[in-house]
Amino acid sequence: MEELEIFNAQTQGYVANGLFQIAVIIGVFIAFRAARFARQNTIIAKGLVSLFSLVIGFFSLSVGSLRPQLEQLTALRLADAQAAGATLTANTQAYIEQFGVKAGDVLPAQQNLFGDIGTTVFTLIFLLIALGTIWLPNTDFSEK
Repeated sequence: MEELEIFNAQTQGYVANGLFQIAVIIGVFIAFRAARFARQNTIIAKGLVSLFSLVIGFFSLSVGSLRPQLEQLTALRLADAQAAGATLTANTQAYIEQFGVKAGDVLPAQQNLFGDIGTTVFTLIFLLIALGTIWLPNTDFSEK
């Protein structure tokens, strides 16, 4: 692959990640609406909405953890292309050096769910609001 093709693949990965982030936002909206409903309902409803909120939180962390992996994968592909004889720009060589990869390296199999600080903070705040609305007495984050 050439340098431009590799960066194009990275861009496509960012677009796909953005679409999944939209799915996360929709899930967050549904969880907040369901939390308001569950707060005045049975323990079963509270449990189900809490479980749904936790699943949305896990999905959010999973989607957020893909961005650092995508950047590392791009660096790996660029290092492989350079080893195969492709001419790379100085910025691209600096990108490879930033990640400290070399040709032949592979992407680690383990995914770091907390690798993206912004997503981690967003997910934590979301879970505090959603679960707080469901379980804590006298907490209602909605307008009346």
